[in-house]
Amino acid sequence: MTPPTVRTITLPRRSGLAALREGWLPRHTVAMVVLTPVVFVGYLAALGAGFDGPLWVVLIGAMAPVAALILTTYLPLRGAGPATVSSCMALTGLLVPGVGILLSQGSGILSGVLALVILGIGLWQRVSGTPACG
Repeated sequence: MTPPTVRTITLPRRSGLAALREGWLPRHTVAMVVLTPVVFVGYLAALGAGFDGPLWVVLIGAMAPVAALILTTYLPLRGAGPATVSSCMALTGLLVPGVGILLSQGSGILSGVLALVILGIGLWQRVSGTPACG
């Protein structure tokens, strides 16, 4: 008598940008359209009146859609049911107001570049599915 064999079954699971692209719904577009200018104005307000040069407007113009996309990734994608958000998953969303705090310190253009890098890393973490507490 031969022992039973066990076969592993791998289900095709898309992650990253492919899952985001396939699961994008109109509500995601609406969220991006609404959140981008809100984040832009919020970051400008956090920056203050002393830093209103064209380079700052370009930096914040780059930060706003990235921050809006981070927040939009918390909306369930097509085919995904309502998901619970663990504290580790919520950490990336907290980068958005955290960057506003960094901008309010007003330490110069380097803080703006650092803020953009932080948001980029946060977006990569959300899209790649890498856990924040890991």
